[in-house]
Amino acid sequence: MARLGTLDCERIMKRTRLSSLAAQVLRNRFPDAEDPVKVWLPAKPKWNRILPDLAILRRELEAVKKRGGKIILYGHDDMDGVTGIFIGLRILRNENFHVVPIIPRRDIETYGIRPGRLKGVLEPGDLLLTVDYGCSAVEGVKWARDHGARIVITDHHTLNPPLPESHGMVDPQSIGGAAADLAGCGVLYGALVHIFPKWENDPQLLAAVALGTVSDRVPFTEWNRYLLHCFSFIKESKLTEGLKLLMKNWPCRKHAWTGAMVRQKITSTIGKGDHSGISSMIDFMSSYDASWCSKFWDNMKKNSEDRGKTLSDIVTAAIQKKDSEADALGMVLVFMDDVPCGMGGTLASRLCKIYRRGTIVVTRREDGKLVGDTRSIGDWNMAGFLVSMRHIFSSAGGHYRAAGFSYEDTDWEVLRNLLITHMTEYPTHPVPEPHIDLYLDELPDPSQFTCLAPFGPGFLPVAVKVGSMRYLLQLNNSCQANWCITEDSGE
Repeated sequence: MARLGTLDCERIMKRTRLSSLAAQVLRNRFPDAEDPVKVWLPAKPKWNRILPDLAILRRELEAVKKRGGKIILYGHDDMDGVTGIFIGLRILRNENFHVVPIIPRRDIETYGIRPGRLKGVLEPGDLLLTVDYGCSAVEGVKWARDHGARIVITDHHTLNPPLPESHGMVDPQSIGGAAADLAGCGVLYGALVHIFPKWENDPQLLAAVALGTVSDRVPFTEWNRYLLHCFSFIKESKLTEGLKLLMKNWPCRKHAWTGAMVRQKITSTIGKGDHSGISSMIDFMSSYDASWCSKFWDNMKKNSEDRGKTLSDIVTAAIQKKDSEADALGMVLVFMDDVPCGMGGTLASRLCKIYRRGTIVVTRREDGKLVGDTRSIGDWNMAGFLVSMRHIFSSAGGHYRAAGFSYEDTDWEVLRNLLITHMTEYPTHPVPEPHIDLYLDELPDPSQFTCLAPFGPGFLPVAVKVGSMRYLLQLNNSCQANWCITEDSGE
């Protein structure tokens, strides 16, 4: 493992390689900072200062080991949740805990901690430890407590009362600040490496937390950027064969890349829901069998191509089904009965990008009940919108720009009327204007700005204006940088 001192030295060295124009971009993006470079690439965080209830988590871990109980690691069925479970399994099992992972099936199960998945598994004296999950699971936590379990939630989603009565809640939203932008896997990573410091620079953990962070579209700022920077120095020889293959497919990992490049090349290949690889990702990331990993990846690429064709057809159909009344209120609202499991969020993202406005996609589960995926470019606070209607949903939550809900009824018209009515009452924000970092007389060499990579949400590719034209920095899979004339944000 690399020592902290080594990583800090390399971080400082990277600062000195900033071009003068790149440094000016940072000064413009962080105008109130005494040291904009330090804001852009901060030093190692003190996890116990930015994450709450770490002392409680430590005590609960010590207690469950002492009484011989097991840890139920209950995660979320996306890349953030799965990479978080991988992190938890790697640390806790190597620290001699008995750990049982559970990943719910969203196609047949409501979002949240479901007693049906815990019956026969969670026993009195066990510790239920959630990953990227649980801050709104009032009923599920009550059920677990009534059955004699201890519960610590690790999550990063918005906190909206009533909160579950867990024994501890490691969610940076309760403190605020930069830590609130951590992905769910980043929260669990920070919590566990604070308790077990020897794992802090483990290459496998850094690879997993980087993949989960990028896949979850959280801001590439402060502590997320610190983690991504540490990830850039890992030695692939220390990885499992599954993680090596992911690193091999990570576009320009040792050079300049964007979150969109990684999500297109890796996250989309793995997919979510029907015919995806998400349910096998923990086995894949843990595997030292190169042959099996190669076959698994080839199969995922084929399935991804098939899903891409399906998505193209669904987007075309969804465009024809946009709700005109919601359209007039500044929201894309689409109901489709036949969206494959796991594709609702992808469809919402695609429509949000096409129309540059908040989007809600409602689909029907196998049991006939309705579920929704939402996305926003900043005009709608999606988590706030859904949680303010929480009384009609069986579960709802997420982030400002991405959230979801489950609706126990099966009548779309009733739900549609409720959503439309609430849209007329809920405050929105103007669609953000395309950013401009520098106003210049001539177009500079784009390679001067690659030292600022990676780019993603919260830290977009550099945009310059020359005359009346806006140019956006673009990176490709060949590690080349160029300019593109566009009004797109680059996210």
